[in-house]
Amino acid sequence: MCRGDARDAGPPPGLGGWEAVVLAAVLAGASLLAVPSLHAQSDAEPSATSPAGETDSAALATLAAWADQVWLSLLDRDGAYYGRLAEEGIFQRFNPEMDHEYELDARLGLFDPGEDARWAELPNGFRVAGGSLNNPHILNVVDWRQETHVSGPVDLMARYRRERSLTAWRDYPWVGVRWRDALGTPWTVRVGLGVHFFKPSADVEVALARSWRDGEDRSWTLEVRLAALDAFNEAIFQGLGVRADDVHAHYDYAGAPLAARTTLRAAASRWRAELHAGSSRRSEVQVTFPATGRAPFTQFEQVAFLGALLQVTPLERVTLALYGTWARADIERRAPASGLGFTLREQTVTVAARARTRLNPLWAVETELARVRRPEWRTPGGGARREHRDREVFARAALVRYPEAGWTARLAYALLDRDAGYQAPWLTGRNQGLITEAGHRFRSGFEVTAGLRWDLDHFGRDRFEGGHLRLSAAW
Repeated sequence: MCRGDARDAGPPPGLGGWEAVVLAAVLAGASLLAVPSLHAQSDAEPSATSPAGETDSAALATLAAWADQVWLSLLDRDGAYYGRLAEEGIFQRFNPEMDHEYELDARLGLFDPGEDARWAELPNGFRVAGGSLNNPHILNVVDWRQETHVSGPVDLMARYRRERSLTAWRDYPWVGVRWRDALGTPWTVRVGLGVHFFKPSADVEVALARSWRDGEDRSWTLEVRLAALDAFNEAIFQGLGVRADDVHAHYDYAGAPLAARTTLRAAASRWRAELHAGSSRRSEVQVTFPATGRAPFTQFEQVAFLGALLQVTPLERVTLALYGTWARADIERRAPASGLGFTLREQTVTVAARARTRLNPLWAVETELARVRRPEWRTPGGGARREHRDREVFARAALVRYPEAGWTARLAYALLDRDAGYQAPWLTGRNQGLITEAGHRFRSGFEVTAGLRWDLDHFGRDRFEGGHLRLSAAW
């Protein structure tokens, strides 16, 4: 479990949730009033948006990255920071190595929702982000995806995800084959394999997907996935004759661990919507430790998630996105021999909004407001159930320059106000930051951005908060 009792109480609580909401609203209004009308772009730097007079329909946010992250926490339990069998749970959101600025550093130093939305549309690409966490450590994320035509309707697909943070320590390659218009139907079939260093942890996915348009020129995409988790566990230990004492921990499932996920997307000229949902079958696995003689236990696990997003363009230059997400992970460990059993439910609920106001084809003001809750319910073996509450408000406003090709820039203010409760008091606090970024987009699809973060809470004493770098390429 998280070792919050080993830490100091941390900084005092900051603003309440409603105070932060009011501050964010004032900030957004001030940003719009303070920015003068800017000159239209030159012919040398065409806009990434539609010409003047047309609707700004570029994606403002997506839930694809969030859903992929939850799905990966289920498929790649080995990649969690504390490992597959940690008492910290499946999501592992509380780490004593975090400080009260960790969440703000992760939000500002890695990819923002707009960058995630652009990435979600790319079939081929590469991106990397690194953000300074403290003196010796840097948060970093690497994504790579490639599709290669093999023959006829068959494509080879490959993906890779690397993550180094205080919640995950993961390297996850995935390879698959896609069959378009399978058997003369409008459906696409995909079969993929998640490759793990520990052979029994490999997972197999089968997916069906199709796209279509209705009579009002709306486009729709539906995808359904079914995954077999730890797909070769029984074959390796039973069929290949691998001995249990050859591994640190031996897993014996009572039934096949399965998970399913579905994604529905719709888009029209002035709106777009997403729906993501998934759940795993409640699995039962007996874990023994033949090599070390540790006491065995039986563990039950289940993950479920649901998210919805709606983006609308009510005015020619104004785009709004509203979204909410819910994710839950349950663990029940029965350990009668050691008395170290427990139950744990982790839950994360987010309600958020983003807005973009185009000042001209080059410049825009973007604002964001999110409310996050991270409750946990833990029952130690033979003990009483304890509930932990964690509440957070995040707000950001930015002046952004983002052409189709040319120099990019961002000046942003961000506020994170968090009350992390009794379990992680060192994460409680209010933190404000200023972000300055500059970069360049090339017509080839390559983009580089470098930025500096400034601490507004102690600007006169320790103003420099860290730097970050992002690279991306599309082809």
